[in-house]
Order: sequence, then C-alpha cells, then structure tokens
Amino acid sequence: MHDVARLAGVSTASVSRVLSGRRRVTEDVAERVRDAAEHLGYEVNTVGRSLRLQSTETVGLVVADITNPFFPSLTKAIEDELARHGLGLLLADAANDVARERDAVARLLARRVDALLVTPVSRSKSRRTIAEASERTTVVQLDRHASAKAHYVGMDNGRAISDVLDHLAAHGRTRPAFIGSDPEISTTWERQRAFTRLAPRGDRVLVGDFSLDWGRTATVEALRRWPATDALVCADDLIAVGVAEQLRAMGHTMPGRVAVVGFDDTMLVHLQTPPVSSIRQPLAEMAAAAVELAAGHEQVPIRRLLFPGVLQVRPSTAP
Repeated sequence: MHDVARLAGVSTASVSRVLSGRRRVTEDVAERVRDAAEHLGYEVNTVGRSLRLQSTETVGLVVADITNPFFPSLTKAIEDELARHGLGLLLADAANDVARERDAVARLLARRVDALLVTPVSRSKSRRTIAEASERTTVVQLDRHASAKAHYVGMDNGRAISDVLDHLAAHGRTRPAFIGSDPEISTTWERQRAFTRLAPRGDRVLVGDFSLDWGRTATVEALRRWPATDALVCADDLIAVGVAEQLRAMGHTMPGRVAVVGFDDTMLVHLQTPPVSSIRQPLAEMAAAAVELAAGHEQVPIRRLLFPGVLQVRPSTAP
C-alpha cells in the first residue's frame, strides 16, 4: 500500500479508501490509485483484511431448487444488490432436500459468512436449521419462511391471489380451480389458503408439485372433477405452462373457455403462444430489503416484510 501511495502521489489512507470501496474519494484520486495498483501488480489480501476487520464481506445464499426458473432470477437480484454494497455472494443449492439444506447452511457458516439468506425447503422441517443458524449470524428468509426466529422478506401472496380472482371475475370467470404444490412450501401454502378463503368455490384445489408434468396431469383431473371450470390458477409458472400445454393438447384455445394464470412471471410464460398471465414478484425491492437486513451492522428486532406482487395480464386470461 505504501508503494501504491508513493507512485500515485496520495496517502495510504486514500489507497485504503479506494481499494476497499468503503469511503468515497474524488475520481481523479481513484483513477491514480487504480493505475498505480495495476502497474505494481498489487492486489488486496482479502484473507488478511477479513481477519483484521472480523468480516469476510461475503453473504451466503441457500436456494431451495436452482433448477426452478424463479430462483436464478432471485439470485441475480440478490447478487446485484450485494454488489451495490461491496459484498460478495456464496451460493448453495438445497435441491429440495432438507438434509442437503442443513449441510449447505453449515458449510456457509463454517466459511464465516457475514450473514445468511435462505429460501427454506420446508416450512416445518427447515425450522430447526433456520433457528439454529440465527443464533450464529444474521439470517434472512427470502421468498419462503420456516422460523419465527429469523427475518422474513417475501411477497404478499394473499393479496396476489385476491388480485387474480378479481381480474378473473371482471372478465366473467367465476368458477376457478387452484392447482398447487406441496403445502410444506410456505408460498404455495399461503396461495392455496388465500384461494380457499376468497374463491367462490374454495374447495376446488388439487395439490402436487412444481412441475410441468403435474400441470398436465392436474388439468385433466380438474376438468374431470369440475367440468364447468373456467379458470385454472397455478401456484407457479412451471405448473401454468404444463396446464397451457395440456389444454392445447385437449383442443382448447387461448383465450378460450379455460383461463390460465401462474406465479413468478418467469421467462417460461413469455415463451408460450399466446403468453400466459402471471404474478410478477417484486424481486428488486425484496432483494434490497433482504440485503439491508443482512448487511446491517446493528441488531434489529425480527422483521417480517411483505411486498405486493403485480399481475401481468396476457391473453391466457382474456374474456
């Protein structure tokens, strides 16, 4: 650092500010320091700095299933927000397995991450893992939740279902059915519970998993059980795309007699012909709130922050 400072004609404090990114300096000073560091081949010893600061400047993220198209989008939003805070990301995939989730959390804690973000696999079986981790570092549950002992940042699923049902009713569709996933997943549980409470016939619910195959199977079953069904509300976009494919295979057109709506507004629904309506999660706002809690240097009471989703209306729910 003394060599860089001497070559750049600045103080070592200025070099520290530029290379750590923690405090602002003028652009002229920053450019001179970066040029000098590059010329001398100087790199910050991040391990040494972590020992001195008692911080790795890294946040861990454990997602429930990286193969679900929603989670890469969520991960990108988190990484973008962490970059704005000068923090790095360590990512682990739980692969929908609570044992693998527990191991991933343990590995990240062993690496001394400054905080941990988790989308829990199960709202009951992940509870202990989240609670124990929260005793060692700041834990923020993101999108899904399992424990009352850690922060939670997510979407208001009840309000989203209400918006979907209002939209369908405004277009003359008053006989919907809900195609959900495992109620151990907090998001689908909340969506199903809201549908049961708010829909004209809230008992019209089928439960399976987040997959295209389940969407196809559930479509056939829903129309067999309730032939007058005029809308299928799906717990996520994977299910919704399976539903749309099965309806086409059965000779239905969209817009047509049966409307389709999904959740998460992933690229999948945009690729359908016609595109499928879906609830868009406010990922940027959720990421900002989660990182703010994770990166905060002060202890704060456990927070539960819910953000409204936005229904993206497309031809699949037209009159």
